[in-house]
Amino acid sequence: MTAEISDAGSDAIGEDGVDRVEQAWARERPDMDVSSVGIVTRIWRIARYLERERVERLTELGTDRVTLDVLAMLRRAGKPYRMTAGRLSEAALITPGGISNRLDKLERSGLIKRSFHPKDRRRVDVQLTKKGVQLVDEVVSDLMDHESRLLDALDGDDQADLRRLLKLLLAQFEDPEDGLETD
Repeated sequence: MTAEISDAGSDAIGEDGVDRVEQAWARERPDMDVSSVGIVTRIWRIARYLERERVERLTELGTDRVTLDVLAMLRRAGKPYRMTAGRLSEAALITPGGISNRLDKLERSGLIKRSFHPKDRRRVDVQLTKKGVQLVDEVVSDLMDHESRLLDALDGDDQADLRRLLKLLLAQFEDPEDGLETD
């Protein structure tokens, strides 16, 4: 199956490196559908650029992704900004030992407090402190503004279309009931 390589609407942008890779594969393997290169490779490259931007921005803000992940999960839980350590571990997709190490660091920094559940001492509740709420609110606000500016090349309709298409694509990899949580 030969794929005709066409990016309707992107002609005004001009050729990029991904176009050249896709064209080379189409030339070398005309029997193979290489159209996915134009999508998957761009998503992969954009993800790398966005990850770099996020890491740099968080560093400028004096924090990191791991800290933000835990604090943001607690903040999104709503008042009183509390979850069990087990639920945090599940949502963050890390081992109980890994979450425990992260919680130790956050507790030493005064961003969270841990307490045993009154009826089950095996259950540890984790709650944001006022300092933790303040930090996560400031960081997330700044980060969302920064990342919104990165998308300025797309107008509102284009962003809505892209959001819908990416959601459709991501649905084949994730179960929406998984509770996978990000910022």
